[in-house]
Amino acid sequence: MRRVGSKANEAGFSLLEAIVALTVFSVCAMALYGWLAVNQSALVRVQASDAAVRDGRSALAALESVNPMAEPEGERLLPGDLEVRWTSIEIVERQPGSGPGGTQLIFDLALYEIDVQVLREGREVRRFAVRRAGWETVRTLVDEDF
Repeated sequence: MRRVGSKANEAGFSLLEAIVALTVFSVCAMALYGWLAVNQSALVRVQASDAAVRDGRSALAALESVNPMAEPEGERLLPGDLEVRWTSIEIVERQPGSGPGGTQLIFDLALYEIDVQVLREGREVRRFAVRRAGWETVRTLVDEDF
């Protein structure tokens, strides 16, 4: 005689085992999804930060040719819809330039604090301050040997 429910007749999963397996799978899948979502948002933040640094470096390179004594404020358009605006404030007043040994140079010099605003498509992406020397030619070079 065979018994009903003996081990020999059991094949496959019971409903309870299937529900437990699906529950474990769902918990693991939700944890994995949460981890992926956090990593995706971190990647977006890193890419935005990287773009802002690149825009700031481009703006700084554009300001290399700016003399804050001659151009205390202004703006420049750069490739890629990048706009750089600046205003400068004199923080060390104008002084005659002097070279080695105290010889007077042909320039007057001053130190400026430049507030730089970087815009992409009209939206500010970076703002920083930098100090630069301003200069103006005010004397002529006189050769005393001739």
